[in-house]
Amino acid sequence: MQNKKSFPITDDQISNIFSPLINKKKIALAVSGGRDSNALMLLISKWILIEILNIEVHVLTINHKLRKESDNECLQVSKIAKSYGFKHKIITWSHKEIKTSIQEQAREARYKLMLNYLKKYEIDVLLTGHTLDDQVETFIMRLSKGSGLDGLRSIQKDRVIDQITLHRPLLGIKRSMTTKILEYSNKGWIDDPYNDDPRFERIKIRKNLHYLENLNISHESIYKSISRLTRSQEAIKNNVNKLFFNLVEINNLGYLTIKRPQIDNIHEDFIIRILQRCLRIVSGGKRVSLSSLEKVYNDISRTYKSKTINGCIIKVLSDRYVVAREIRDFKSMYIKSGDEITWDNRFNILLKSSATDALIIKNLGASNYLKNYCQDTYLENLPKYIINALPGGFIKDKLVLLPNIHNIYSSSDLIVKFKSLEE
Repeated sequence: MQNKKSFPITDDQISNIFSPLINKKKIALAVSGGRDSNALMLLISKWILIEILNIEVHVLTINHKLRKESDNECLQVSKIAKSYGFKHKIITWSHKEIKTSIQEQAREARYKLMLNYLKKYEIDVLLTGHTLDDQVETFIMRLSKGSGLDGLRSIQKDRVIDQITLHRPLLGIKRSMTTKILEYSNKGWIDDPYNDDPRFERIKIRKNLHYLENLNISHESIYKSISRLTRSQEAIKNNVNKLFFNLVEINNLGYLTIKRPQIDNIHEDFIIRILQRCLRIVSGGKRVSLSSLEKVYNDISRTYKSKTINGCIIKVLSDRYVVAREIRDFKSMYIKSGDEITWDNRFNILLKSSATDALIIKNLGASNYLKNYCQDTYLENLPKYIINALPGGFIKDKLVLLPNIHNIYSSSDLIVKFKSLEE
């Protein structure tokens, strides 16, 4: 029987929630079957009827294969999605036994699988059912780790990954509201036992949030603080971008230079942010620990000596800092003529006109006769720490191709481009 009470959210509110999507032809929803994602699916169906839209909706459910019930649960979601007229796809995560960091690994795999689907079907936006409760939990988790301004921004309404927007339209709605929406509509949901497992940090926080309410710290007040932190972070980010382009030079050989004394005369927070960005570029995208970076910067500013961090070295010279790849942890890769590969997550490499079936790509520092090969080339006068971290073509242990130098070996070319410049 239909509930006699009015629907918990008005039509105008629904239209406002999804207004950024009004001109989309195709959208995708991440739906696990839990209350929040099921409510998202229901609200999207209502919105399409309210606005009389013709939008192709793809519902994606990841079968993590972590529980025996997951097969049936995915089928339940499929049935509900199809009742709304939506396309539904179950994507199975293939993996070995997982004993640690279950939630983190599952989340990473989930997004990777869904984004691959979106690219295949040329969909540029993925909606998730994150709510205000998720936002508050994330804020407390970040706060407990001593996060800075960037971390305390918590979950952002929009985030772009590989030209696909992750959109969280329900971020201002409490979980209790998604429950009311489903109960009103006589729609059930699936309770994942992992969401009640106190072994996980998020669940511990979730079970204790009521203590904040007892102190008159509401979800809404935390959300307001997050919004203000986000506004401040955006202002800082814009200033750091301007400083970065004025003070930093990105070299195609995989290193960055930062002008001194200009950078030494700006605010410490800006310096740390610029160094953080440089380290991520040179390391091929590795995350940088803010605590570690703060310590390294303090050491550098006190001793003016070079330091290593994040697989990189920060060289302190009289007129500049140089951020380069540290000479360690390089992996070898095979490449055939005509192939394009990414090496060390830093360089895009094309092998042209090789006389052999395959070469091995290693760092140049792996060669015993590198100095002889570099004579009379653009590499001759470069510092060893720059040259040694560059990729070269090897046959077994013999270096036969230098980067971007023609005809070192059998009229071949190893075309090497630093990813950062291409992006």
